[in-house]
Amino acid sequence: MILRFVIRNLKKHPFLNFIKVLGLGLGLTGIVFISLFLKNELTYDTWHKKADRIYRFSITNPSFLNDGHFARFYDSGQIPQMAEYFSEIENYTRLAPVREGVMLYNERYYDVNQAFVCDSTFFDVFDAELEVGNRETILDDPAIMVVSESFAEKVFGNSNPVGQIMSLPPGQFYGEKSDFTIKGVMKDFPQISHFHPDFIVTPVQQEIQGWAWSYLLLSENAQPENIAKQYPRFLADNSEQTIEEIQTKAWLQKLTDIHLHSDKLREIEPNGSLTNIYVLSIAALILLLISMSNYASLNLGMAGFSGKFMAVNRVLGSSKNTNLQYFLTESLIVVVLSIFLFAIISIPVQSIIKSSFNMNLLRGNLLLVVVAVSVFSLLGIFSGIQPVIRQKLNGLNAGAGKYEALKLNSVSVNKGIIIFQYTFTIVLIAAVLVISRQTNYALNNSMGVREDNVICFELVHANIQQKFDVFKSELLKYPTVQSVSAMLEPPGGEANDMFPFQLEGYQQGELSEERLGVFPCDYSFAELFNLQFLSGINFSEKNEDNEGSGEYIINEAALHQLNYTDPDSIVGKQFQLISPVQGIELPKGKVIGVVKDFHLSSIKKKVRPLVLFKRKNLWMINFVVAYKEGMRHEAIDDIQTVWNELFPAYPFRHEHVSTMYRQLYKTEILQARLLTIFTLFSVFICSMGLLGLSLLISQQRTKEIGIRKVNGARITEILAMLNRDFMKWVIVSFAMATPVAWYAMHRWLENFAYKTTLSWWIFALAGLLALGIALLTVSWQSWRAATRNPVEALRYE
Repeated sequence: MILRFVIRNLKKHPFLNFIKVLGLGLGLTGIVFISLFLKNELTYDTWHKKADRIYRFSITNPSFLNDGHFARFYDSGQIPQMAEYFSEIENYTRLAPVREGVMLYNERYYDVNQAFVCDSTFFDVFDAELEVGNRETILDDPAIMVVSESFAEKVFGNSNPVGQIMSLPPGQFYGEKSDFTIKGVMKDFPQISHFHPDFIVTPVQQEIQGWAWSYLLLSENAQPENIAKQYPRFLADNSEQTIEEIQTKAWLQKLTDIHLHSDKLREIEPNGSLTNIYVLSIAALILLLISMSNYASLNLGMAGFSGKFMAVNRVLGSSKNTNLQYFLTESLIVVVLSIFLFAIISIPVQSIIKSSFNMNLLRGNLLLVVVAVSVFSLLGIFSGIQPVIRQKLNGLNAGAGKYEALKLNSVSVNKGIIIFQYTFTIVLIAAVLVISRQTNYALNNSMGVREDNVICFELVHANIQQKFDVFKSELLKYPTVQSVSAMLEPPGGEANDMFPFQLEGYQQGELSEERLGVFPCDYSFAELFNLQFLSGINFSEKNEDNEGSGEYIINEAALHQLNYTDPDSIVGKQFQLISPVQGIELPKGKVIGVVKDFHLSSIKKKVRPLVLFKRKNLWMINFVVAYKEGMRHEAIDDIQTVWNELFPAYPFRHEHVSTMYRQLYKTEILQARLLTIFTLFSVFICSMGLLGLSLLISQQRTKEIGIRKVNGARITEILAMLNRDFMKWVIVSFAMATPVAWYAMHRWLENFAYKTTLSWWIFALAGLLALGIALLTVSWQSWRAATRNPVEALRYE
């Protein structure tokens, strides 16, 4: 009988019960996907069986590149010596990047996203799964290649790649062609890996030297702090320096900490941020509390609808647990319906996340989804029986009849719940506004993003670099092309190369040779990216690299490092960069211009001092082309025509600069989008709950409204009467939310070296949005109650 009455009551109040189901369904969707995303971020690299013993090795030195902390180790040749010196090191492997950006097979070039020269111990340290090959011996020989499944499919299709020869062509980084024999195929590294190689190779002849990401596998119970502490002693024992002279510090970072706790120079891939974990965790908690409090509040408000049923049952001798059985059954039905709604909503949400960010959050996470749904369901059921709990606490009795009953039309509206819900909703709205504003600020201050008409050919081969002038002149013949340039680092890259220098009148420190960051580029670079000149002029178009005629442009950061404040005073000074590369000399010349600092890399990092200079057909690794606005498709076709004519063997691979920067800020963009979605969920849940409560209150006060109207009350007065309390509570929420939101966003912005300000209008707008949404929500029902015929209102009871 209880089930029948529950179903009848659900049908009798479909709108209010729909609000319950929708609120719980949206809340569950948000919480599950936040949980999945957090698990994804927190489990990076845990798929390696020895992950808890793998550490990445790096060093810092005050005299080396301005004490920059690089993720790569510049002297990786030390690693085998360290393995012999330190008993705690069980094994190691090094990853040196494969450069040139292409591989050659059957006279055709294939682009490479990421690849490494590694030690034969790669599979002893990392748990990459081999589809073909014996992991114990596959890398024992030189010039061996193991390709990923996706790269094998791209190059060989359905054919077996094992035994095939692929070549690394000679170019800017390699003096001669190197052939590699494919001996195995490995599964693509999972998304939760901080690197994703297309292939790995063993060295052709000599051991790995120079820059490489270096990983140490420590023995059981080894203390990485001991290695870091004893590293200066190791250097002293293997050099002529005394331990007192050594300033180098060693750092060992746990493999599983890299993704969320590392923001070094030259990371393999952009990493995540622990701050984002905190932000989304708080958002999930807020969403959970809002969902449950909204559901509990509606149940308390609607409890009176079941009062007569409970009272009659008690008179007829039903047990004391009738109330509990009724609300428990109702809660079970509502929770099951909300789970069903979650299952429907999750399909498009997962599709959007996968297409936008290449993250399949549902795959392999069935257990987490079941746990999250189960916990949410238990909390939902507990919230659903709040009327019974409230009844027990208040000791509601029916007087002489000695039966417990829920008073009809005694709608209990807990103003604390509304204040609580809207406080956190305003915090979320403010957070979305600040994060979105900061993300837009980052993108708008990135080079070439504002107009979104610049494409980049990243890491082109040396053979292509040698024909840059021809490529540029041919492109400029087309009316769709606006400008063409080239540069050392791609947009979003890091300009970390530093050269010694000489400047007229500048006295360098005695202890160490000072260096400046260098940025070789074509003369049209400044014009294409709209760099702002503070003084001086741009490069001359036809100037050659003759001694004494060198042209150098510096940025603001370099101006300040050179102890100048007035840009005009440094222009014209004699200047020369001293190349550390053997056989390459840079001509003496002058500083011809000073440009405002530009953000090549992330605005999380301070702009480094840079010297821009031209060098014909050298270090021009990245081509950029700006096309005329509104002619995107025509321009791409024209550019491809020229490319195919000049470089038919090379893949036509390009990317919009705006896309490259969005990839750089993918963590912030994803956070902003997720937070926006969940904030909309929270606002909607709060609004629907407020709408339900306003409906209940207007029904409770139907007779009062009728009497007031008969006595001459105007509609506006009725509206003000019904809305006053709700608006007052939202205003109180705003007062409570503002300091919390300001503090949280102030801490979040500390992650950026360059950031927007926390303007007062952001918090005012968040409060006005919440107030406006609440006013619109409540006014709809208030208007219906205020415009009702007073005769009907008086006959209501």
